[in-house]
Amino acid sequence: MKIVDKYAEFVSKNPVKMLILVILASTVLFYSAMKLETTNMDYQDILPQNYETIKAWNTISDEFGGSEQITIVVELDSDDSNSKYANDLRNYEVLEYVDKLTQKTKYLSYVEDVSSISSIVKEANENYIPASSLEIKEILEDETISSQASSYLSEDKTMTLIKVSLDGEAKTNDKKTSKEFSELIDSVQTPNGIKVNIIGEPIKGPILDELIEPDMTKTSIISMIGIIVILFILFKTIKYSLLPLASILFGVPWALGWVCLIGMGLTSATSGAISMIMGIGIDFGIQIISRFRYELKENNKQPAMQKTISATLVPMITTTLAALIGFQVMRFGELKMMNDLGTIMSYGTLFCMIAAITAVPALLLILEKDKKNKE
Repeated sequence: MKIVDKYAEFVSKNPVKMLILVILASTVLFYSAMKLETTNMDYQDILPQNYETIKAWNTISDEFGGSEQITIVVELDSDDSNSKYANDLRNYEVLEYVDKLTQKTKYLSYVEDVSSISSIVKEANENYIPASSLEIKEILEDETISSQASSYLSEDKTMTLIKVSLDGEAKTNDKKTSKEFSELIDSVQTPNGIKVNIIGEPIKGPILDELIEPDMTKTSIISMIGIIVILFILFKTIKYSLLPLASILFGVPWALGWVCLIGMGLTSATSGAISMIMGIGIDFGIQIISRFRYELKENNKQPAMQKTISATLVPMITTTLAALIGFQVMRFGELKMMNDLGTIMSYGTLFCMIAAITAVPALLLILEKDKKNKE
């Protein structure tokens, strides 16, 4: 309690110094938070690493090199009424297009292997594609080739695949991989009546990033609006409705900045943590404001703040410890994504509490007037 009382006295007498310390800490952590990136999730983010199946996969990947796969899907455009392929892709123009994509893909540095229906036809026909659709069909209907071709050509002949195996380099930079494949598709003129899509983990990641960031912004804004409405209903003044927000306006970026500094990132599973942290963190600011207004009834602002901090600091620390224990228990689970969520929630709660006992009191003391000045 002596330490609590000394801290309460320091904050009450030195609000400007405390605010300067808050701003200095914010400069570092806010900058770090701006560099925080969303990372893609794969099986390593979800499945426990002590399972024998996962251990075997990791061993094989270390020994032989793991691979990712991208599939280029070439299909008839059902929306194109002028398509000239009569629901059959076994056509010279289509196979030539598929072959151009196949050959161009091979030149990408991180591509290990590429295979397609054009590869099968060329292998069976002295390394060239027959100009006759009839010859192409005869080759693909051959008993020794048809089973192999079925892995690349759908039964109704309206879709064919180009399968691309990638090395580890592609996985480390999904955005670059996705961009280069999109540029590759654009570089080859698509025949009329044909449409092309790209699927695979390296393509899904950047799309997921594009969805996560706007969603995080939207949910954070909605959460903030809801919190402000509740605060205004509770305190009925603009000043006291906005000042508790300092606990999350400082605490959340501090937490995200710290998460970035320790090498973590946000994933699709942890991106919702920001809204949850805001919901928990605002409570610390409300406690300070409510007690301070109570103490102001009989005291000037400095002694009122000293009594506020002395009375609320221990309960707030206790509440924070209880929350940290609850979130850290998530680390005992086997799912890694839950471990990460528990870690981020722990940092968020802790930093919101720190902001509530530093930034909120400093701002209150600077903006509040003493009773004699009010009179």
